Amino acid sequence: MATGRGLIADFERAFDEFFDEMLIDRWKGGTGPLEFERAQVVDLADRYEVRVAAVGVDPAKIQAEVAGQRLAVRVPDKLGGLLDSSFAFSDSIDGEASTAKWSEGTLVITLPKKKGRRIALKAS
Repeated sequence: MATGRGLIADFERAFDEFFDEMLIDRWKGGTGPLEFERAQVVDLADRYEVRVAAVGVDPAKIQAEVAGQRLAVRVPDKLGGLLDSSFAFSDSIDGEASTAKWSEGTLVITLPKKKGRRIALKAS
């Protein structure tokens, strides 16, 4: 059961994510990051796959960063800035094993889920 402090932290995190994704990203991009509105997230047993349409974007300028249970993707906009979008997942992601591929205007990011580690009990 979550403590009061844990609930407050969860609420603050959800509020920050809402504010970042729904408001700030739209202000930065004028009409908004349309590429990310068409993003497709697939939850498979051992990994997540995120597909982002970014037609006309130089793939060498796309930035993707994984931290804990989040993926941040930055794509250059027409004004020389960056459009940011982030995705939150229920499972932790193995950032070291994550990969990204570019094909015909679509970025496909594969994010393996971290596996739990079983702890052996020792007799005291």
